[in-house]
Amino acid sequence: MNQGVIAALVTPFSETGEVSESGVARLLDTLRPHVDALLPNLSTGEGRRLTDRQWEDMLRATVKHAGELPVLAGVLRPTTEQVLERARVAADLGAHGLVATSPYGAGVTQAEIHRHFADLAEQSGLPVVVYHGTEVSGNAADFDTLLRICELPSVVGVKDSSGSADFTRRLVEARPGARVLAGLEHLLLESGPVDGYVVALANVEPALCADLFAGRLADPEGSLTEACERYGLEKDDWYRWVKTELYRRGVLETDRTVDTGELPS
Repeated sequence: MNQGVIAALVTPFSETGEVSESGVARLLDTLRPHVDALLPNLSTGEGRRLTDRQWEDMLRATVKHAGELPVLAGVLRPTTEQVLERARVAADLGAHGLVATSPYGAGVTQAEIHRHFADLAEQSGLPVVVYHGTEVSGNAADFDTLLRICELPSVVGVKDSSGSADFTRRLVEARPGARVLAGLEHLLLESGPVDGYVVALANVEPALCADLFAGRLADPEGSLTEACERYGLEKDDWYRWVKTELYRRGVLETDRTVDTGELPS
């Protein structure tokens, strides 16, 4: 898996609520010169709320218009079987990797989390990136379990959205054998020498993200803080605010979301 900036994509919709292929194409045109990989259908892409058709259409359009960029398919489903079902579709559509959480539920054990990723590694047919954090699944692998998961064949990365820069740095220092990717904008500069960023910010500021990762900015902290505030990236509905900006720029034809399609107030 490549190092660098991985854009966690918003999902462009038409006026009728279908995935807009032209919107995907325009968005990727703005990203392609600056990012290193594309990630549709994760949290920024409203992946939990997409219908099967919307999920497939978004992945298909991303693969079609990605150019030379690898495409990692986000799969936010509650069970191993459901993730595997979508992973097989993703492989058929031309995805280069899979990003998935642990199984959903507060009572999921560490052994069950390890088994889940072992099954994905063995059966999905794609390289696997672990989406580590509790926001989606309601649970997370502990440090030792995560290291064991990183030893699995076909597990190539960890997107750490744990909310702890200390955890990310500790993971980097452990040299787990898989890429360590920082997944929260406000912690990027505190997370240590990670292998890459997986961020919504790349939809609207791909060049800034590339410069942040490469260490080319005179005031990285100020630039990052200003961008997070401008685009509402610390709000619960950050994807709405990102879509609003892309709509304002003419990149997206609408600012619709899955649930309302309304502008943030």
